[in-house]
Amino acid sequence: MKKILIVLFFLGLTGCTHNQAKNLNANKSTVNLYPQYMSNIELCDTLYYGRRTTQTLAAIGSEFNRRGLSKSWCERELNKLYVTHAYEWLTKKLDEKPASDESPTIMPAI
Repeated sequence: MKKILIVLFFLGLTGCTHNQAKNLNANKSTVNLYPQYMSNIELCDTLYYGRRTTQTLAAIGSEFNRRGLSKSWCERELNKLYVTHAYEWLTKKLDEKPASDESPTIMPAI
């Protein structure tokens, strides 16, 4: 019974957006990373939506601008369903080709 409830919880969460998950007190922890190591969503959360961080807003804003992000991008991404994020990530991974398409080098026997 407990496993069924856990599965139902995660299935329900995948139908949420990031903003809806924040309203359920998920993704509200303090971000303790340097801005260079933050995800784009963490940058948006700390810069525009009041998520706590140990970094200055100037450093976060600088990284935000360096990546070419915008507030409209943040709003669009934060309102996507988690299922959509997972689908986009999976299709991107499947489309990537292996880095080494070359045949292996045959070494002479010694």
